Amino acid sequence: MNINLSNIQAIIFDLDGVILDSMSSHTAAWSTAFDEFDLQVEKDFILRHEGALDRDLLKRLFALNRQQVKPELFDKIYSRQREIYSRQYAVDVSVFPEAARLVNRLGQNGIRRALVTSSRREVLSPNLWNWLTDSFSPLVTGDQVNRFKPHPEPYMKALDELGLQPQEALVVENAPAGIASAKAAGISCIALTTTLPAKELFDADVVLEDHAALSMFFKREGVIEPELAGTASA
Repeated sequence: MNINLSNIQAIIFDLDGVILDSMSSHTAAWSTAFDEFDLQVEKDFILRHEGALDRDLLKRLFALNRQQVKPELFDKIYSRQREIYSRQYAVDVSVFPEAARLVNRLGQNGIRRALVTSSRREVLSPNLWNWLTDSFSPLVTGDQVNRFKPHPEPYMKALDELGLQPQEALVVENAPAGIASAKAAGISCIALTTTLPAKELFDADVVLEDHAALSMFFKREGVIEPELAGTASA
Protein backbone atom coordinates (compact mmCIF):
# COMPACT_ATOMS: atom_id res chain seq x y z
CA MET A 1 0.00 0.00 0.00
CA ASN A 2 1.46 3.37 -1.04
CA ILE A 3 -0.77 5.97 0.53
CA ASN A 4 -0.33 8.51 3.34
CA LEU A 5 -3.47 9.59 5.19
CA SER A 6 -1.80 11.64 7.92
CA ASN A 7 -2.53 15.00 6.26
CA ILE A 8 -5.94 14.19 4.77
CA GLN A 9 -8.46 17.00 5.23
CA ALA A 10 -11.01 16.04 2.57
CA ILE A 11 -12.32 12.95 0.82
CA ILE A 12 -13.45 13.52 -2.77
CA PHE A 13 -15.99 10.97 -3.96
CA ASP A 14 -17.05 9.97 -7.44
CA LEU A 15 -20.85 9.78 -7.75
CA ASP A 16 -22.10 6.93 -9.95
CA GLY A 17 -21.08 3.54 -8.60
CA VAL A 18 -19.54 5.06 -5.46
CA ILE A 19 -22.25 7.17 -3.84
CA LEU A 20 -25.16 6.17 -6.09
CA ASP A 21 -26.19 2.63 -6.98
CA SER A 22 -26.71 3.81 -10.53
CA MET A 23 -24.28 2.15 -12.92
CA SER A 24 -26.68 -0.54 -14.13
CA SER A 25 -29.15 2.24 -14.98
CA HIS A 26 -26.59 4.36 -16.80
CA THR A 27 -25.36 1.33 -18.73
CA ALA A 28 -28.90 0.39 -19.76
CA ALA A 29 -29.55 3.95 -20.94
CA TRP A 30 -26.33 4.01 -22.96
CA SER A 31 -27.10 0.62 -24.51
CA THR A 32 -30.58 1.74 -25.54
CA ALA A 33 -29.26 4.98 -27.02
CA PHE A 34 -26.56 3.17 -29.02
CA ASP A 35 -29.10 0.62 -30.25
CA GLU A 36 -31.41 3.36 -31.47
CA PHE A 37 -28.59 4.63 -33.68
CA ASP A 38 -27.75 1.08 -34.87
CA LEU A 39 -24.39 1.07 -33.09
CA GLN A 40 -23.17 -2.01 -31.24
CA VAL A 41 -21.27 -1.22 -28.03
CA GLU A 42 -20.50 -3.86 -25.43
CA LYS A 43 -21.68 -3.37 -21.84
CA ASP A 44 -18.14 -3.97 -20.54
CA PHE A 45 -16.86 -1.12 -22.72
CA ILE A 46 -19.40 1.25 -21.17
CA LEU A 47 -18.47 0.20 -17.64
CA ARG A 48 -14.72 0.43 -18.25
CA HIS A 49 -15.08 3.95 -19.65
CA GLU A 50 -17.57 5.30 -17.14
CA GLY A 51 -17.31 9.07 -16.96
CA ALA A 52 -15.12 9.22 -20.07
CA LEU A 53 -17.50 8.53 -22.95
CA ASP A 54 -16.88 11.47 -25.26
CA ARG A 55 -16.43 12.21 -28.96
CA ASP A 56 -12.78 11.17 -29.15
CA LEU A 57 -13.31 7.87 -27.34
CA LEU A 58 -16.34 6.93 -29.43
CA LYS A 59 -14.50 7.91 -32.63
CA ARG A 60 -11.66 5.54 -31.72
CA LEU A 61 -14.10 2.78 -30.80
CA PHE A 62 -15.98 3.01 -34.08
CA ALA A 63 -12.74 3.23 -36.06
CA LEU A 64 -11.56 -0.03 -34.48
CA ASN A 65 -14.83 -1.61 -35.60
CA ARG A 66 -14.46 -0.07 -39.06
CA GLN A 67 -17.51 2.07 -38.53
CA GLN A 68 -17.54 5.60 -39.90
CA VAL A 69 -19.37 7.90 -37.51
CA LYS A 70 -19.48 11.67 -37.81
CA PRO A 71 -18.35 13.44 -34.60
CA GLU A 72 -21.60 15.34 -34.24
CA LEU A 73 -23.50 12.06 -34.02
CA PHE A 74 -22.06 11.50 -30.55
CA ASP A 75 -23.77 14.68 -29.34
CA LYS A 76 -27.09 13.21 -30.43
CA ILE A 77 -26.34 9.87 -28.74
CA TYR A 78 -25.23 11.60 -25.54
CA SER A 79 -28.36 13.75 -25.49
CA ARG A 80 -30.53 10.70 -26.04
CA GLN A 81 -28.77 8.78 -23.25
CA ARG A 82 -29.46 11.59 -20.79
CA GLU A 83 -33.09 11.70 -21.89
CA ILE A 84 -33.55 7.93 -21.47
CA TYR A 85 -31.82 7.93 -18.09
CA SER A 86 -33.83 10.89 -16.80
CA ARG A 87 -37.19 9.55 -17.96
CA GLN A 88 -36.82 5.84 -17.24
CA TYR A 89 -34.23 5.37 -14.52
CA ALA A 90 -33.39 8.47 -12.46
CA VAL A 91 -36.42 8.26 -10.18
CA ASP A 92 -35.42 4.77 -8.99
CA VAL A 93 -31.73 5.49 -8.39
CA SER A 94 -30.74 5.63 -4.73
CA VAL A 95 -27.74 6.25 -2.52
CA PHE A 96 -25.82 3.20 -1.31
CA PRO A 97 -26.89 2.99 2.38
CA GLU A 98 -23.33 2.19 3.45
CA ALA A 99 -22.06 5.22 1.52
CA ALA A 100 -24.56 7.51 3.23
CA ARG A 101 -23.49 6.27 6.65
CA LEU A 102 -19.81 6.68 5.81
CA VAL A 103 -20.29 10.21 4.49
CA ASN A 104 -22.07 11.10 7.72
CA ARG A 105 -19.31 9.56 9.86
CA LEU A 106 -16.63 11.48 7.99
CA GLY A 107 -18.47 14.72 8.68
CA GLN A 108 -18.75 13.86 12.38
CA ASN A 109 -14.98 13.40 12.41
CA GLY A 110 -14.27 16.77 10.83
CA ILE A 111 -13.35 15.44 7.38
CA ARG A 112 -14.59 17.58 4.50
CA ARG A 113 -16.48 15.77 1.75
CA ALA A 114 -16.51 16.77 -1.91
CA LEU A 115 -18.01 15.22 -5.04
CA VAL A 116 -16.68 14.99 -8.60
CA THR A 117 -18.85 13.49 -11.33
CA SER A 118 -19.15 13.50 -15.10
CA SER A 119 -22.94 13.40 -14.72
CA ARG A 120 -24.82 16.64 -15.22
CA ARG A 121 -27.09 18.13 -12.60
CA GLU A 122 -30.08 17.81 -14.94
CA VAL A 123 -30.16 14.01 -14.66
CA LEU A 124 -30.41 14.07 -10.85
CA SER A 125 -33.79 14.14 -9.14
CA PRO A 126 -34.50 17.20 -6.94
CA ASN A 127 -34.56 15.13 -3.75
CA LEU A 128 -31.25 13.50 -4.58
CA TRP A 129 -29.68 16.83 -5.52
CA ASN A 130 -30.80 18.32 -2.21
CA TRP A 131 -29.19 15.44 -0.30
CA LEU A 132 -25.97 15.83 -2.25
CA THR A 133 -25.76 19.57 -1.62
CA ASP A 134 -26.32 18.95 2.09
CA SER A 135 -23.63 16.27 2.20
CA PHE A 136 -20.86 17.51 -0.12
CA SER A 137 -19.09 20.77 -0.84
CA PRO A 138 -18.00 21.43 -3.49
CA LEU A 139 -19.97 19.43 -6.06
CA VAL A 140 -18.19 19.40 -9.41
CA THR A 141 -20.53 18.17 -12.15
CA GLY A 142 -19.95 17.48 -15.83
CA ASP A 143 -21.42 20.80 -16.94
CA GLN A 144 -18.84 22.72 -14.86
CA VAL A 145 -15.70 21.51 -16.66
CA ASN A 146 -14.37 21.64 -20.20
CA ARG A 147 -12.54 18.31 -20.10
CA PHE A 148 -13.85 15.11 -18.57
CA LYS A 149 -12.09 12.26 -16.82
CA PRO A 150 -9.42 10.91 -17.40
CA HIS A 151 -8.21 14.52 -17.75
CA PRO A 152 -7.24 15.95 -14.33
CA GLU A 153 -9.42 19.06 -14.70
CA PRO A 154 -12.42 17.77 -12.67
CA TYR A 155 -10.31 16.88 -9.64
CA MET A 156 -8.11 19.95 -9.99
CA LYS A 157 -11.25 22.07 -9.90
CA ALA A 158 -12.36 20.31 -6.71
CA LEU A 159 -8.96 20.95 -5.10
CA ASP A 160 -9.12 24.60 -6.09
CA GLU A 161 -12.59 25.03 -4.57
CA LEU A 162 -11.51 23.19 -1.42
CA GLY A 163 -8.40 25.33 -1.17
CA LEU A 164 -6.27 22.24 -0.63
CA GLN A 165 -3.08 20.72 -1.99
CA PRO A 166 -3.22 17.25 -3.63
CA GLN A 167 -1.60 15.57 -0.60
CA GLU A 168 -4.35 16.94 1.64
CA ALA A 169 -7.12 15.10 -0.20
CA LEU A 170 -8.04 11.53 -1.11
CA VAL A 171 -10.26 10.31 -3.95
CA VAL A 172 -12.67 7.35 -3.89
CA GLU A 173 -13.42 6.01 -7.37
CA ASN A 174 -14.74 2.92 -9.14
CA ALA A 175 -13.58 3.27 -12.76
CA PRO A 176 -10.26 3.53 -14.62
CA ALA A 177 -10.97 6.98 -16.09
CA GLY A 178 -11.70 8.39 -12.65
CA ILE A 179 -8.58 6.83 -11.16
CA ALA A 180 -6.47 8.27 -13.99
CA SER A 181 -8.04 11.71 -13.47
CA ALA A 182 -7.30 11.69 -9.75
CA LYS A 183 -3.74 10.46 -10.19
CA ALA A 184 -3.06 13.03 -12.93
CA ALA A 185 -4.18 15.71 -10.46
CA GLY A 186 -1.65 14.33 -7.96
CA ILE A 187 -4.23 12.90 -5.55
CA SER A 188 -4.04 9.43 -4.00
CA CYS A 189 -6.95 7.21 -4.96
CA ILE A 190 -8.86 4.33 -3.40
CA ALA A 191 -10.95 2.23 -5.80
CA LEU A 192 -14.03 0.16 -4.92
CA THR A 193 -14.99 -2.95 -6.87
CA THR A 194 -18.66 -1.95 -6.95
CA THR A 195 -18.67 -1.93 -10.76
CA LEU A 196 -15.52 -3.58 -12.08
CA PRO A 197 -13.19 -6.33 -10.77
CA ALA A 198 -9.95 -5.41 -9.05
CA LYS A 199 -7.87 -6.29 -12.11
CA GLU A 200 -9.46 -3.34 -13.96
CA LEU A 201 -8.54 -0.91 -11.16
CA PHE A 202 -4.84 -1.64 -10.81
CA ASP A 203 -3.75 2.02 -11.10
CA ALA A 204 -5.43 2.91 -7.79
CA ASP A 205 -3.26 3.16 -4.69
CA VAL A 206 -5.64 0.88 -2.79
CA VAL A 207 -8.42 -1.39 -4.08
CA LEU A 208 -11.20 -2.38 -1.68
CA GLU A 209 -14.27 -4.54 -2.09
CA ASP A 210 -17.04 -2.23 -0.93
CA HIS A 211 -18.11 0.58 1.39
CA ALA A 212 -17.89 -1.61 4.49
CA ALA A 213 -14.25 -2.35 3.67
CA LEU A 214 -13.67 1.36 3.05
CA SER A 215 -15.15 2.24 6.46
CA MET A 216 -12.92 -0.33 8.15
CA PHE A 217 -9.91 1.03 6.27
CA PHE A 218 -10.64 4.58 7.44
CA LYS A 219 -11.06 3.41 11.03
CA ARG A 220 -7.84 1.40 10.92
CA GLU A 221 -5.94 4.38 9.51
CA GLY A 222 -7.40 6.80 12.06
CA VAL A 223 -9.36 8.88 9.55
CA ILE A 224 -12.55 8.23 11.52
CA GLU A 225 -12.87 7.15 15.13
CA PRO A 226 -14.56 3.83 16.03
CA GLU A 227 -18.13 4.28 17.25
CA LEU A 228 -18.89 4.19 20.93
CA ALA A 229 -20.82 1.18 22.21
CA GLY A 230 -24.50 1.44 21.41
CA THR A 231 -24.13 3.76 18.40
CA ALA A 232 -24.89 2.82 14.81
CA SER A 233 -21.92 1.62 12.81
CA ALA A 234 -20.78 3.11 9.52
